[in-house]
Amino acid sequence: MQRMRWKHVAALLSVATLAACTGGEIFSGERDRVTSELASIPQHPQRRVCPMPGPGMMACSARVRLDAQGITPFAATASDGYAPSDLQSAYNIDTTKGAGATVAIVDAQDDPNAEKDLATYRSTYGLPACTSASGCFKKVNQSGSTSSLPQPDQGWAGEIMLDLEMASAACPNCKLLLVEASSASMNDFGAAENTA
Repeated sequence: MQRMRWKHVAALLSVATLAACTGGEIFSGERDRVTSELASIPQHPQRRVCPMPGPGMMACSARVRLDAQGITPFAATASDGYAPSDLQSAYNIDTTKGAGATVAIVDAQDDPNAEKDLATYRSTYGLPACTSASGCFKKVNQSGSTSSLPQPDQGWAGEIMLDLEMASAACPNCKLLLVEASSASMNDFGAAENTA
């Protein structure tokens, strides 16, 4: 458990939603076991990747683990985190399902490196490629257009990658639709949700 990248801790329990979409069953005993294991992990200095939101704004949940001094991000390697197989096993996900299904992810701002970073994650863990050229990955703005994407934001880019990685781990055969809201406001998120 100590190998786990901190950002995956925040997302682990949300994988249950994706598992339900892909045919995996989540049992309360299994969820309790995972929750207990997470509680036993030594705490490390960490920080949010996005600032605290103001009224009427959405928050991203991703956090980054910091070095022992609590100053710079911990330099993690692939062996420091859960692999997709760990998540699939923990949630009893049938990865043969999902072909033809699409997982829509709604986040704020743009991650200009989303497709490139997704390719790195998927190739690192032996997952099938998911690219815009193959029709597996698509990134649109809150109106559904592939052009005129929102302004990039490093914090939200961390949340976007966390979401894309967890969707890939839970459903490696699913297509991925990333809908980027123009801002973290409830109105923009609502528009992006409608597009999704």
